[in-house]
Amino acid sequence: MDQADERDIRDTVATYTDLWVRHRMDEWGALFTEDSDFITHRGLWWRSRRENVAGHEDVPASVVEQKKSYTQEVLSVQDVAPGVALVHTAWRWPDHRPPGAAPEDRRGIVTLVMVKRDGSWLIRAAHNTRENGLEETA
Repeated sequence: MDQADERDIRDTVATYTDLWVRHRMDEWGALFTEDSDFITHRGLWWRSRRENVAGHEDVPASVVEQKKSYTQEVLSVQDVAPGVALVHTAWRWPDHRPPGAAPEDRRGIVTLVMVKRDGSWLIRAAHNTRENGLEETA
């Protein structure tokens, strides 16, 4: 993978994070292929861009307000095949306050499979995994 492709992938992930924080879900969804898969930290599997966007739009306003503290950092970008990349990111969401619960400092890892289509890098698959806190929500 050349430096330009890696830079473009990192820019796409930065845009993904910015749009997610601002809860601009339609624009955020445009970063995914139509046939994308998204597995949530709770194990829900959305099998299209439409399902992914609808699922992420369906959150309480109190959670949307808290997104400003969310951050995401690219940990690695690896070339898998021409036009295909494997990307790992680490996310943090300090003082996340689920409805009716005490605040949590959440963190996790997202694995992305990205594909280059018509000169742009898009997300074909994403898997979000929480690193902490799930044992409390059994």
